[in-house]
Amino acid sequence: MVQIHKYVYVLVFLLMLSAAGYAQESSVEQKGITVFVEKRCYTCHTVKAEAAQIDAAKEAFAKSKGVELKESEEDKEAKGGDLSNIGADKDAKWLSEFLKNPKDYFKDTPDCKKLAKKKERKKFKGTDAEFQDLIAWLETLKFGNQQAPGFEQCLKQ
Repeated sequence: MVQIHKYVYVLVFLLMLSAAGYAQESSVEQKGITVFVEKRCYTCHTVKAEAAQIDAAKEAFAKSKGVELKESEEDKEAKGGDLSNIGADKDAKWLSEFLKNPKDYFKDTPDCKKLAKKKERKKFKGTDAEFQDLIAWLETLKFGNQQAPGFEQCLKQ
């Protein structure tokens, strides 16, 4: 009987460890999406792979502020592109440097300059903790390319 209790304790311990790991992953996603929404990154970018979670966060944020969410057709357009695969394409160092000074990362072609007038290309404005939460979440985005057909990439490769 003592042997059975030992196995039960080990099993419970292992289940608690896996639950803690899941909660940690979920926390990275929740924190990152919260920053993405509160800093209004969604006004230029989409994350089609996590659209439902982002939409829910946008609704919750709007409700917490007592405002109604209104998006024009232009707001729905992914001017900055879809980020569903950014974690597979770029590492934390690149993301960090880009978010601190995005203008250095764009092509200097006539078409991209024209598009730049429509895009704000602002550096991240938030706390260090928010910055780290956003980068940690962006690194997890490895869902494959979900870019809209015909999207013009203006980032230097």
